[in-house]
Amino acid sequence: MIFLPSKYYLVVNDRFELFFRGVIKKHNPYQYYVKAECEKGYTYNRYFTFTPEKEDIGEYNLTIKVIDDDGCIIESKSTILVVNDVSEPVRKLNVLCVGDSETVNGVWPKVGYEKFEKVYPNMLNFIGKMHNEKVGYEGYGGWQWKTFCEYEVESRTSSVWVTFENDMSNIPQHSKWLNNNLEWIVETVNGERIKFKRGNNNCSIVNPKLDSIFTNYNKNSVQIKMVSYEYSDANPFWNPEKNDIDFKYYIEKNNLAKPDLLFTFLTGNGLYVPYSNEFITHEKYATKFLEQFHKDFPDALIGVMGIELPCCNGGVTACYGAQGYYHDWYGDTVTTLNYDKWLENFTKLEEHASYMTYFDIKSQFDSEYSYPVELVKVNNRSEILERIGTNGLHPSIDGYKQIGDAFYRFLVEMVKRIK
Repeated sequence: MIFLPSKYYLVVNDRFELFFRGVIKKHNPYQYYVKAECEKGYTYNRYFTFTPEKEDIGEYNLTIKVIDDDGCIIESKSTILVVNDVSEPVRKLNVLCVGDSETVNGVWPKVGYEKFEKVYPNMLNFIGKMHNEKVGYEGYGGWQWKTFCEYEVESRTSSVWVTFENDMSNIPQHSKWLNNNLEWIVETVNGERIKFKRGNNNCSIVNPKLDSIFTNYNKNSVQIKMVSYEYSDANPFWNPEKNDIDFKYYIEKNNLAKPDLLFTFLTGNGLYVPYSNEFITHEKYATKFLEQFHKDFPDALIGVMGIELPCCNGGVTACYGAQGYYHDWYGDTVTTLNYDKWLENFTKLEEHASYMTYFDIKSQFDSEYSYPVELVKVNNRSEILERIGTNGLHPSIDGYKQIGDAFYRFLVEMVKRIK
């Protein structure tokens, strides 16, 4: 019934919250009395909280107990709270964050970066093809471990092959062009065909529709007319020469700094079977993705973040109706609990434990209040309003920031480990 990771990482002067719905496998986790026991912090009806101070640096046992109305303990499990202060990095560190649609807006990486930046400015460099201001990352809607390991043609960072009416051999490589107010940069010229990569601020649309005219960025009078186009190279980690993922190729091609830390936030995509505890496809491709990264950058550390629970207040059915994949919010909740447990065990395998660390997000995410909602009448005849979720898997902005707060605590722990 109780799903606790082996450890949580806390930071001095940063409020830690552990929500009971995120650790108890019950349709109604408040059916019983839930209590947290720890020498530090406070236990409330929905959550446990602890804001450590400098004198609290160290480790503490936290026990969650589920108790019936007669005071009998139904189940009890414990974890360790590791309290850190923010350590100055040994050098400027390069951080790569990879995720699915919940990473597309870049909010959680940005929150982690900004909180660390306030303590030790200019010591972290977040890399990636996508950006939220100065914070780089890789976030792709609908993708899962498998997608990141295959050749893809649709994404927000895809390149495009364009065929023109005439030979384009005189077009300078790296020249910038505009189409539909989006910037494109010439990467390869092959006769009548040009391969464009995306330019500045051109990562917001998946395979945007192109007009027939490309206009030179610096010379508006210079225009070229295309005949057709097709997208390619949507997986940022794909090496077409090797026909496989290649993180060294990704770094070199995009002129990025060698990563010291990789954080993954994957994935609810593909977890469409309710009450499932089998993750064969995820295991196959998570292994391929993470082990290839380790092979390419053996000195880097990998932080594997678990996923949050779906909305428990109508958001799932608002997106998926009353039938079919993903529509069963509680069945999906159980699958998520099982998946995160599998993911933690995966990082603890002998072949992974030296460079991978699991970090639990779901218990630090308030799935009752961190999704978008609207106020609707409680029934057709009443004017009384109630909160109903409008999205089952994608948080509100405050929800994304809550994930970012948790990520910051994990970031502090992982930075400390880089020697």
